Amino acid sequence: MRITNTFVSIFLVTFLIGYVSVLPVKKVSGPEKLEKNGAPFKMENIFLEEFSKPKAGRKDVQTKIEMPVDAEILEENNDWQNDSEIEAELVETGEGFHGDEIEAKSGETWIGLFKENNNYFLRSTKIEVTRVEDSIVDDAGEKTGKSVAVKGKAKPLFLVKNAKMLRKGRVAKLYDGNYYEDQTLDEDSEKLRSLRIGFTRQFEMNGTTYTLRVKKGVNKNQQPIVALILESEGKSQTLHSLESFGADDYLGELNWVGDLDGDTKPDFYFDLYFNDNVEYKNLFLSTKPKKGKLVKKVATFIITGC
Repeated sequence: MRITNTFVSIFLVTFLIGYVSVLPVKKVSGPEKLEKNGAPFKMENIFLEEFSKPKAGRKDVQTKIEMPVDAEILEENNDWQNDSEIEAELVETGEGFHGDEIEAKSGETWIGLFKENNNYFLRSTKIEVTRVEDSIVDDAGEKTGKSVAVKGKAKPLFLVKNAKMLRKGRVAKLYDGNYYEDQTLDEDSEKLRSLRIGFTRQFEMNGTTYTLRVKKGVNKNQQPIVALILESEGKSQTLHSLESFGADDYLGELNWVGDLDGDTKPDFYFDLYFNDNVEYKNLFLSTKPKKGKLVKKVATFIITGC
């Protein structure tokens, strides 16, 4: 039987139209292997690669959090999205910061929180800012990164500028998080500073009790959140909050507590969490908080990774 050229052409055109029409509606299931950079991987591994800790705003469709109908409604605080009322500048000493993270200049005088034996002091110090290679973004020979240092062997926990409420001299310390003594903390020490669900610490100052805790609840829209809350004398203030993702909820670390401004009320220094690629240092002082609040955020320092 002879097949004409016309018949072959019609057959090929019909086949191609049918094949192309199927492509857009083809769905990739979770277990199906794909190619990424030439190596096979599974769809469900995307979450493992992208989210080693919960990220703010993450919508993980694989996990649905069921909250009790009577879950406590918590105040939210998403200042990390826009710190518009910051008064002072904050920085830490170290090497290899990205250049745009450091606005300080060599020769400037800042106030640093220094430790001697088991005592803490606020002292004026001149800082040194040096251009260094940024190992993340610089090409060979470039030096867009910056390092920050102070003279002498002692290194401050942090440095602040334009913080008029702080005065030089010895300050009362309630907690230092083993920050200097041991950078590889044991399990008990880690529990004291890691801001996870169930964290509760009480601090006594001038006859008054202050309770710092991490709680899970819902916001006014009934969305699950986790919040870092400071409570004292009938007042409750949310210092930081994120959307809740269950067992992995994590809000950062408590680094230092004491009286920096001399008003016999505790002040707090945190490394708060909102993204895997960011260190977000926060200084809260009890000086002139807003009505009904206990402390006020006066300075932040953001360090990004790659």
